[in-house]
Amino acid sequence: MGMQDRPTVSRFSVSVRKAAPKMAKINPCFRRIFVFFNVLFAIFGAVALGLGLLVHIQLDEHEDKFSAVIVLVVFGAVTFVLAVLGAYGAQKENTNVLIAFFVFMCVGTIVLLRIAIVMAISHQGLTLVIKEEFNKAVPLDEASGDIKTTMDYIQKQAKCCGLFNGHQDWGDHVPESCDCGSDETEQCHKIHSRNPYMQVLGVQSKMVYSKSCGSMMMEYIILVFDVTLGLLFGFAALALLGGVMSLAMIICITAIPRPKSISTPPIFAISPHPPKYSELIASA
Repeated sequence: MGMQDRPTVSRFSVSVRKAAPKMAKINPCFRRIFVFFNVLFAIFGAVALGLGLLVHIQLDEHEDKFSAVIVLVVFGAVTFVLAVLGAYGAQKENTNVLIAFFVFMCVGTIVLLRIAIVMAISHQGLTLVIKEEFNKAVPLDEASGDIKTTMDYIQKQAKCCGLFNGHQDWGDHVPESCDCGSDETEQCHKIHSRNPYMQVLGVQSKMVYSKSCGSMMMEYIILVFDVTLGLLFGFAALALLGGVMSLAMIICITAIPRPKSISTPPIFAISPHPPKYSELIASA
């Protein structure tokens, strides 16, 4: 083949850069688990918030206030907002939202653990404190109207009388809520009434419940205390887990670089016409 028949490169095509398809930075399974549990906590927070508001409205009608209801409303609102924040940040892979969620989880873990630890330390003396508070209401016949109403309700429902000393805690005025029924003689004992009004009516004795209410009430309060303590430690553990998971997602987003665009190799076009070497020689 002669020099004139040799094909040569006559032009060079511009390289074309194609962008690679966008890839998720967080593992889809890990993200779905995180979003799922945040949705559950959002529902739980909404239910707690609605229940707290409903109870608060009912209490307003009776002009009563309970700090526990306010705590329930605040807890439900905070839980709902944080759960929505975490689910949104994970679904959109938003670093700023996940960082905010991580900070709130750390603060929540510290606060919950501090409250739970203080309650756990005071658990030893809880029984003595409760008993001292109960003894301040004795004698019950001289207590306030609210205490008498509460004790009457407890005595009727639990079939007991008094706090720790039975009917003696009522002094000379044992209420009707302590009276036994005709078919409950095994739980009762006879007392001699020292109430002058009862003696005028010719009633010298009556049957009252022998079981005291104080021990039962203390057991119930301690049970509520233990359940609350367990919930505090449980929520602290969940808040810590949520913080760790959000931190892992933040690391995934910031550590993995975006996929770079891929450039195609240069394309050379082949021309069938030979270069004009004879003209160059002639001009030389």
